[in-house]
Amino acid sequence: MKRIFLALSIVLFTIFLGACTIESVDEYEKASKERIMEENKESIVKEAPAKEAESEQKKDTEQSQQTSETPLAKTEQQEDRKTGVAKEQQKEKEVPTTPKPNTQQPNQPNPKPQPPQPKKKTVTISIDAKTLLQHWDMLEPALQSEKYVPKDGIILPETTYELAHDKVTVWDILLQATREHKIQMEHQDAKASIYDSVYVEGINHLYEFSAGELSGWMFSVNGNFANYGSSKYILQDGDKIQWSYTVDLGKDLGQKVDGS
Repeated sequence: MKRIFLALSIVLFTIFLGACTIESVDEYEKASKERIMEENKESIVKEAPAKEAESEQKKDTEQSQQTSETPLAKTEQQEDRKTGVAKEQQKEKEVPTTPKPNTQQPNQPNPKPQPPQPKKKTVTISIDAKTLLQHWDMLEPALQSEKYVPKDGIILPETTYELAHDKVTVWDILLQATREHKIQMEHQDAKASIYDSVYVEGINHLYEFSAGELSGWMFSVNGNFANYGSSKYILQDGDKIQWSYTVDLGKDLGQKVDGS
């Protein structure tokens, strides 16, 4: 019995000793952990000012670098601008040499000669009542005005017209001229005329018999009066047509009758 009691006592003591040892180990580890945390806090508190100082130092260094680099960059830009202006002025002073064109081009065929353009055929026409200036008293009083007889007697000065074809007549040119210059003109068609041609009765309100029984309009070509109507007279290049008012069947105009 004593041996059994002794053995149980030893076992219980051993268990108690182990429990105390475990508890002491746990307390030791807990204390160690708390000590380590306190040391870390102290180191963090000590390092914070150092890091802040280091950050401020970096900022100061970057600002100083920017401050030191800015004038240099501006100086370089100014130098580049001066250099560019100098180059532009130098280009303006330099006179470019234009190469002479090479007028000799080999293997180029000679241009074909252009056919000569046909010369335009033209005639001139004029209208006057100059004879009435010398026989003013023979003119009807209602027509004694510059509106009908200008001071110089010229109703239409010499005007040039082109011959549109080979059958243009004196009548065609008179009709074209009076229409273009808005000069009053009245005529009798060939079918109604005893002359089998257009008969001009009045121009600019001056009619046959307006200045006596022998008065009326006559035409001449190149100074010659024709003995046939204006619509039958075919014109040639360079002809000069003159319509004149007469008070004596052309004698006052120095009439020369062309028998052709």
